[in-house]
Amino acid sequence: MGFHEVGPSLERLRADLGMDLAQITQAIAASDVFLFEKIMTPYLASATRQLIAAANGADAIIGGSFAAGAVMAAEALDLPFVSVALQPTVVFSAYDPPRLPKAPWLAPATGGPRLWLNRATIAIGRAATDRWTRPVNAVRRELGLSLTRDNLFFDAGRRAALSLGLYSPLLGSRQSDAPDNFDVVGYAAYDSDLGGPASLPPALEAFLEAGPAPLVFTLGSAAVNIPGAFYRESLACARRLGRRAVLLVGPDGDASAADGAADAIAVAYAPYSLLFPRAAVVVHQGGVGTTQQALRAGRPQIVVPHLADQFDNGARIARLGVGITMARAAYRAETAARALGGLLEDAAMIATAARIGEIAAEEDGAGDAARRIAALLA
Repeated sequence: MGFHEVGPSLERLRADLGMDLAQITQAIAASDVFLFEKIMTPYLASATRQLIAAANGADAIIGGSFAAGAVMAAEALDLPFVSVALQPTVVFSAYDPPRLPKAPWLAPATGGPRLWLNRATIAIGRAATDRWTRPVNAVRRELGLSLTRDNLFFDAGRRAALSLGLYSPLLGSRQSDAPDNFDVVGYAAYDSDLGGPASLPPALEAFLEAGPAPLVFTLGSAAVNIPGAFYRESLACARRLGRRAVLLVGPDGDASAADGAADAIAVAYAPYSLLFPRAAVVVHQGGVGTTQQALRAGRPQIVVPHLADQFDNGARIARLGVGITMARAAYRAETAARALGGLLEDAAMIATAARIGEIAAEEDGAGDAARRIAALLA
């Protein structure tokens, strides 16, 4: 596999925006407008040209939901484009709409006023984001491509040769209003920070061996940059319950968060596939990768959403009956202890999580996607 840098590096973003990683993450959490207008579209032309150069001689281009540069590079090189959605949040079905903080009335519907309301809300969202088509068309004009009326947010993947939902159908199955080229193929498990075989840090392995299943607290790879009091409150929560705790604090996190006590350990990183099955409950931010790893582990979850798709993923976990959500503002030791205590005594939810875990563990999204892409190229 080869690597080509495309788009601004984190260092370039920090310099251009005059912000550190925590400030950038917080700004993204506060508004999608910041993500699209300060990070994505300003670098669209240069990133697209970089991608065209990198993909010269390729057989196809596979890109994420909002990878407008990948779409244009594929057109410029006359290559098939495969669109990949990593979470159901970005698919925007009126029958199974995402849970959004700014539109809390959205909910699954089969017909009637609820379906009408979902469709009306999506139409309003489309109108509010149509302005992001202009910077896309500016780049298309530079490249000599025909202009488009597609909405960057709502029409992602509709014109691709193939469009895949690379997430568990347990979170969201294909709906009848999906484009003909779209299907949900399952989660593509990825579980190594260095790309090699997964293994637990020796200190964490020793901690797990030394006592009963702990509570695991993590904020994934994005929200971990804006943890606030999450780890402090989590440790206090575990101690209220008399339970052991594992705190995954991230590469820049506070390794002393567990204060050196025997009942807790703080580590920067651990492979979820090895850690989560040994947890009693997993408390996390609701990122789609973390959510699905907890699903596969068959453990009940508490989701504390911070940004983006995390609110929707948490709602889907609750709908499955394998966990609950807590508002970030309400996440305090006392309230979290009540919620966690309830989960630890909820035999039905524990059994449901185990059953769902067996189903999720059978998914091979990467394999299914690869077969479909190979068939397309054939």
